[in-house]
Amino acid sequence: MTTTNHKIRSVLLTATLVASVFAGTVAFGGTALAADLNDGERYWQGQTVRSQDVQYDESVQAQSGSVGNNVKLEVMQVDSDGDATELAKEVFTNGTGGLTLQTSGLSGDYRLQTAQNNYLIANFSVASQNLTASFDAASVDNQFDTSTQLTLNSRRAGYNATVTADGLSPSQLENVFDEGAQSPTQTQDGIAIDSIQSENLATNFSGIDAGNYTFTVEVNDTGATATADINVTEGGSAQSSFATDGVISEQRGDNASFTVNLTNTRSTTVTIGGDAVNWKANFTVYDNNTDGQVALDFNTYATAGATDPTTFVTAEGEDAVRTHGAQGVYSGSNLSPGAISDPIASGTYETTVGVGNSTQDVTQIVLRDGSVTGAQVWTHPRTSTANLPNEVSGLLENVAQDDSIAMQDLAVVQVSASGLYGNLTSQAQLDNGTGDPYALNFTQTNAGANARGNFFNGSAAEKVYFDEQNNTFFAVVDTQSNNIEVGDDYRASFKIAESSPLVSQTQTANASFSVVERTLEFTNLNSSNVLTVPSGETNITGETSIAPGTTFNVQVQSDQFVRTSQATVTSNGTFSAPFDFSNVQPGTELTVSATANGASAEVDGMVVEGGAVQTTTTAAETTTTTETTTTTTTETTTTTTTTETTETTTETTTEGGGGGGIPGFGIGVALVALLAAALLALRRSR
Repeated sequence: MTTTNHKIRSVLLTATLVASVFAGTVAFGGTALAADLNDGERYWQGQTVRSQDVQYDESVQAQSGSVGNNVKLEVMQVDSDGDATELAKEVFTNGTGGLTLQTSGLSGDYRLQTAQNNYLIANFSVASQNLTASFDAASVDNQFDTSTQLTLNSRRAGYNATVTADGLSPSQLENVFDEGAQSPTQTQDGIAIDSIQSENLATNFSGIDAGNYTFTVEVNDTGATATADINVTEGGSAQSSFATDGVISEQRGDNASFTVNLTNTRSTTVTIGGDAVNWKANFTVYDNNTDGQVALDFNTYATAGATDPTTFVTAEGEDAVRTHGAQGVYSGSNLSPGAISDPIASGTYETTVGVGNSTQDVTQIVLRDGSVTGAQVWTHPRTSTANLPNEVSGLLENVAQDDSIAMQDLAVVQVSASGLYGNLTSQAQLDNGTGDPYALNFTQTNAGANARGNFFNGSAAEKVYFDEQNNTFFAVVDTQSNNIEVGDDYRASFKIAESSPLVSQTQTANASFSVVERTLEFTNLNSSNVLTVPSGETNITGETSIAPGTTFNVQVQSDQFVRTSQATVTSNGTFSAPFDFSNVQPGTELTVSATANGASAEVDGMVVEGGAVQTTTTAAETTTTTETTTTTTTETTTTTTTTETTETTTETTTEGGGGGGIPGFGIGVALVALLAAALLALRRSR
């Protein structure tokens, strides 16, 4: 259709009676009576104020009763104190003692009084009515996206209105505005809307010819005017489809997620299943946020006993899922209305989407049996429950695989299992109770003969993270809680019992870990347990049982200085703190210490002459975990240390080898070192 332009003049006329000063009154369709004259009243500029019998205000003066016929009155502007300041206009009462007062041109506070003797009749005020109008949507079509709102902004509320339009009949305008709470009535040129109390007037342009339209809004008794433009386009056919072409694969008991695309429609019908699987659910989805998509989550576990698809299908965000008419759940060989007792079985469920009664796209939801495949243990640096991350991704940034957990650190038990997450959504369900078929138990395995070991379950963990996307959940255990002690060995065991409708027999996964003392020690001490530190840039190293990622300070103190450097525990349990002793004299005695949340170490040290110490550590670690939680670990570590001195001779030392003399020392330096050692021994003997 060729687009045409129509100039529509929509006149919002407050229903008032415009009375002539000289003659009576004339009433039109959609109008109302003029405003009555009352003391203290506020009127809107342009309104007509009327009184059939003008009376003196006897509350402030002795004069009372009717003013009389053909009496001159003054409208005096008043200041903030209520005192008359200047004349705004003069009027006369009519032949019967009545009054018609036009407020056009007035704005502010006024006093109506007799011209003779200034007797008060009434105080009143006049305010101007502002008005703006706009459509929420700049464009709509006449088939699908037909609705929008006409927004009116004014400081006034409760005024009446009439809408007229060139090119549209009163009946067409009535259809446009006949959607919301407003009740339009037809007039000669358009429609009248009485007592507009909302800023938003609902409109629907279904069936209106395509074109550009300008609406002019005019308030009847004040003359306030505003315009709003809208473009109406020719609507296209409604279409819906699945956002992805491939099948939707998920485990039975989990949530299957998929997205529906919508074009030229805000709703479409979805059907899951059919005769081939003896179960079917159909429902309508709504694109309430008008982004052209509806993302759906299909909880396959919640299908058990459900007769309403909204029980197990939900839409994300503002979008919605509803059922209408015969839509619902059907089951059995003849697909009669009704539910099945267990979650729907594994299999292939044809899924269709279409507007109305049509099928416009087809996909498949393939459900497979879930399983419990294994468990393993990680360690996490000490932290409070309040400081644990909210998302599993944040947790995994700070874990390292290790089954020896230092006291005060966190043990993180990872369970790999699928088919759980349509029902297992809360940590409380891991309490080994009778209400759920799940259990995560922590049992001490080294309590000794005839002793009952420590025991707690998953509900006592600090936090549990469910990672449905990766068929995994993580239970975080604080080794300072649940009566855990240093030296304890634990078996973490997850099971889904045969009482679950998803399995025919109990499935389990186990993992073990030990709680060890929180230790910290320096490496590279000589035979006298003295840490020799070469002058220049160097690293002070050590080993610890604390979780990788833990940071702490290493301090080096002498009589002349105190220096501190931060160390971070690596994945193989070592740490290294960088220092620069370039300006420290060889022979300077040191105290080297470190404290890391309950673990500490302190050794004597000495600065010796030499260059930078380079330490290379190569570690290979392999861990294999099976469902029976048998772990085989192979670890090989080779450490090579090279020390360069300022002399012309360079010596290389490999740990584990032996030879004469003091490694890394020339003759002169050796004498200095021996002297320093003797002094240190003398100090200790004192």
